[in-house]
Amino acid sequence: MNQVISAASVWRFSSLPVAVSKKIQPPALPRPLHSSRKHALPTHKDFMMCITVDAASVAELRRVIVSTCGDLMVYMRVKPVDHASKMKFWLCLSKASVDAVIGNIMRSLPQAEFGRISPLLPA
Repeated sequence: MNQVISAASVWRFSSLPVAVSKKIQPPALPRPLHSSRKHALPTHKDFMMCITVDAASVAELRRVIVSTCGDLMVYMRVKPVDHASKMKFWLCLSKASVDAVIGNIMRSLPQAEFGRISPLLPA
């Protein structure tokens, strides 16, 4: 059963059975590092906004956010800071609701501190 194959013999796909040669594919060529095509920039649908308020204003801020955004709010995270004298809110909002939320919060809670508003990258 042992066959000796000399180094001089050359294997060719044509010498293999048809069923085997169809399964064997030539190795894929590596992709070029730089493409001549320009890639489209990702579209940002959701934004993360950070707001800090006094602990006594938490209920009012939640009311303003929910009444303004409704279904446009993706999620809200609340964390106490400064020994719970202040609360920090992270809001994930749709692009359409960011301006309306900021305006309503500034009217109802002028002492609110606004942080960075950054786009969320698609997953």
